[in-house]
Amino acid sequence: MSFVKSRILDQLANSYPNFLRRDLEKTLNLVLDEIIKAIAKGENVQIRDFGSFKSRQLKARIGRNPKDGSRIEIPAKQSVQWKISKELFQKLNQDTNQDE
Repeated sequence: MSFVKSRILDQLANSYPNFLRRDLEKTLNLVLDEIIKAIAKGENVQIRDFGSFKSRQLKARIGRNPKDGSRIEIPAKQSVQWKISKELFQKLNQDTNQDE
C-alpha cells in the first residue's frame, strides 16, 4: 500500500481534531509547494531525521528504443536526488542489526 498525500491529511486530521480539515490541507499543500519551489530553484531541502532533496542535472545521452533497437537521443533534464538521513537509516535497520 502506498502512503499518499490523502493518508497524510487523514493522519493530521485524526491527530489534530480541533483544526478544520481544509486548513490542514492548505498547510500540507503549502509545505509541499515550498519544497517543490526550493528544489526547482536549485536549492537543497533538508528535513531533519528524514533526509535531503537536491536537484541534479542529467546529461544528454544516446539510448535505444527497446521495441525496435533503434538509437534515440535523450535530451538533458533535471532530476531530484534524495538522500536518507542517518537517523532514518538507523530506524529502518535497527531490527536487522539486532538479529546479528
